[in-house]
Amino acid sequence: MRRDFDLTLERALAQFSPHRPEPGGARAAAVLIPVVAEPEPTLLFTVRTQTLPSHKGQISFPGGSVDPSDPTTEAAALREAEEELGLAPSAVRILGELDTVLTYVSGFIVSPFVGWIDKRPSLAPNPTEVAQVLQVPLAHLTDHIRAEPGFSHGGRTYPTEAWIWRGSVIWGFTARLLRLFFDVLAEAGLVDAPATSSEPWPLSS
Repeated sequence: MRRDFDLTLERALAQFSPHRPEPGGARAAAVLIPVVAEPEPTLLFTVRTQTLPSHKGQISFPGGSVDPSDPTTEAAALREAEEELGLAPSAVRILGELDTVLTYVSGFIVSPFVGWIDKRPSLAPNPTEVAQVLQVPLAHLTDHIRAEPGFSHGGRTYPTEAWIWRGSVIWGFTARLLRLFFDVLAEAGLVDAPATSSEPWPLSS
């Protein structure tokens, strides 16, 4: 890992101007993109349980609706990560914010925040929401495992681009957030930019 990975990423995000579209009638939501420093920069994903009302079994970043009691969308992202993963907000340093993204099927306007975690956290996933936690090194998420929209895997055809990591398909809205994150990382020289996808903007979920 570059010794200044987090500082370089923080500077890149500080220079980034997030696009914030008008919410219209969409409901506000926030997600955390958690990056664990050790032993190398690693993303935390959740696999949603089959009992949740929407997006059953899909891979996602921790997040959810902004509650009236949340002072900010950033606070909502941290609260959701704690509720889903048992990740203490005090263990997370927010490095910056990505573009706000509208989801047209589920009706949310989502604010994504990048959080840095210095040490491997002790997690306590909520079993009603999280079936599994995936810890995926950033270095593994390359074009070698990226698939274009319309690919088939495990007897199913997927409508969005995806990264297929050890048999787990990171697709849909989460893949859109991943691409936004990679754009910032690549601009900072921290990863190779993924190839341009044939998927049109905006991505609905």
